Amino acid sequence: MWSRTLRTIALGVPLDLDAAIDAPVPEVCATMEERFKNYDMDRVTHVVIQSVHQSTDSDFPVHRLPIRLGLSRPFWHFLGKMVAKAVYDDETELRELNFVAIGRREFVAFTTSMWRAAEEPEARTEAQNEGDKAETMPQATELPPLNVIEVNFKKPQPGQPIELAWTPARGLFTAKIRQWNERRAAENDELHKCMAKAAE
Repeated sequence: MWSRTLRTIALGVPLDLDAAIDAPVPEVCATMEERFKNYDMDRVTHVVIQSVHQSTDSDFPVHRLPIRLGLSRPFWHFLGKMVAKAVYDDETELRELNFVAIGRREFVAFTTSMWRAAEEPEARTEAQNEGDKAETMPQATELPPLNVIEVNFKKPQPGQPIELAWTPARGLFTAKIRQWNERRAAENDELHKCMAKAAE
């Protein structure tokens, strides 16, 4: 049933991600191997979710080219809300960063509020206002070490909550996220230089 509601797309509102899929987030639970039971989730900076391959375009920031992605981005956003609900008990915890296609699958990277607080001063202020997560937010301007987990959805079972399993991400995903972050940092530096020059 949940697979049908995921396809209930409201066309014409590609930038309104919460309205694009009008289905409520279903019941979902997260599992992990016993050896990861004491994993420090408060230090996770990024989450990678495996999705069905829907586009031939890859390796570009999803927040910059929403039109080219068609209906993929609302679907990713909904998957992110499901994972955030299961792992963090907070549907708003994850935010899309980018994706890469490998074979017939897409691996979509999301940032956590901990990473955004370190990367964006305004995000740090917002998170601290929430209270609960403020203690785990880095106070310095330096970015924390990358700590990425990888999420896979299990096959849905009739009448049962959707299950997903997470594990520390493979090195290739951490390396790709590092590459994206370095590229974005370089672009931001160039933008700041241009703005400073224009203000002279």
